[in-house]
Amino acid sequence: MLSTLINALTAPSETFQKIANDYNWKQAMIPMLLIMLLAIVSSMFLSEQIADLQWEQIQQSINNNANISEEQKQEILGSQYDRVYSNSGATAIFIYVSSAISWPMRMAFWSLFSMLFANLFLGSKSQFGKVFTVVSFSYLPSVIEYLVKTPIQYISDNMMIFTGLGALGIGEQGDFINNFLSGIDIFAMWRVYLTAVGFTFLYNSTQNDTLRVLGSLWIASLLIFSAIGAFFAGLAG
Repeated sequence: MLSTLINALTAPSETFQKIANDYNWKQAMIPMLLIMLLAIVSSMFLSEQIADLQWEQIQQSINNNANISEEQKQEILGSQYDRVYSNSGATAIFIYVSSAISWPMRMAFWSLFSMLFANLFLGSKSQFGKVFTVVSFSYLPSVIEYLVKTPIQYISDNMMIFTGLGALGIGEQGDFINNFLSGIDIFAMWRVYLTAVGFTFLYNSTQNDTLRVLGSLWIASLLIFSAIGAFFAGLAG
C-alpha cells in the first residue's frame, strides 16, 4: 500500500489503472485517514495561528456591524476572545475534529458531482464507490500540501500562505475575485488532474476528455463557492 500511495503521485497512469480496476472503498480509507491525521497534527501545531486568524475575522465582523452599539461590541468581543483563545476543552477538540472531518466531506462531494458530470458527458456510467476510491487517492497531493505549508505557516506565524494565484493579492479578502484566485492553487489542480487520470480507466475515456469535464466542473464550483463566500462576507461586513 505504501508503494501505491507514493506511485499515485509519481507514476499516476499505471497506479490509477490498478486503483480503478482492483481497489474498493476499504483501500480508499487509507489515504483519507492519512490526510485526516495530518489535518489534526497541523491544527495542533498551528493552534495559535488559527486562533489569531479567527480573532481577526471576528473583530472585523463585529466592528463593521453598524447595528451593534459600542458597548455591545465590547461585550461580544470580550466573550469571543475567551472562546477563541481557549486552547483546551471543547473548543480545541472542535477545531481538531472539524479540520479532519472536512476532508471526507470534500471527497464525498467531489466524488458525487464528478460522477454525475462524468456519467452525463463521458458516455458511460460508473458507481459512487468506484469514483470515491479514485478520488480518495487523487487527494494525496494534500499530504504534500500539509508537509509544505504547515512548517512555513508555523515559522512565519502566518496562516495566509498561498501556492497559487492567491499570492497575487488581488482584491480584498473575502471579495469574489480574491476568493476565486485563491482557489486556483497548484495542489487543487494536481488533485483535479489525478482524478482525471483515474477517470480515464473508470470511464474508458481519453485523458483530454476527462480533464475537460472535470476541469469545467472544478472552475464552475470555484465560481459558485467564491460567490457564496463573497455574499456572506458582505453580510458580515
